[in-house]
Amino acid sequence: MTIVTRDLLIAALESIYGKKGMVRKYIEELADFVLSFFGYDDYVLDNVLSAAERDIFYNLEEYGLLEARREEVNIVKGKAWRINQWTYNKNNIIRAANSKDDAPVEQNPYDDIFKAMSE
Repeated sequence: MTIVTRDLLIAALESIYGKKGMVRKYIEELADFVLSFFGYDDYVLDNVLSAAERDIFYNLEEYGLLEARREEVNIVKGKAWRINQWTYNKNNIIRAANSKDDAPVEQNPYDDIFKAMSE
């Protein structure tokens, strides 16, 4: 059973967001943000997230680091109670953390334009 540690999550986030130009400070803040919800568990109930927090989780899902799951439980009178939760995709987190891809950091094509305008 793999435990998602802060260092492991930072390495995985750095391999994804670092290539997109996110600086280490913000990657660490993102890792702390995610870990603050999960704590020692491997899942987070979706209903504890605000809309903005959920958007971040959806973004992490797009990169394969998190998975959204739905479970239905039958309650009284045959009604279904839906439980939505988020879980770590540990295999993808480990794979991303261990990737040694030396692809260049993506550059924003508009950076040079804005620099030229400010000079």
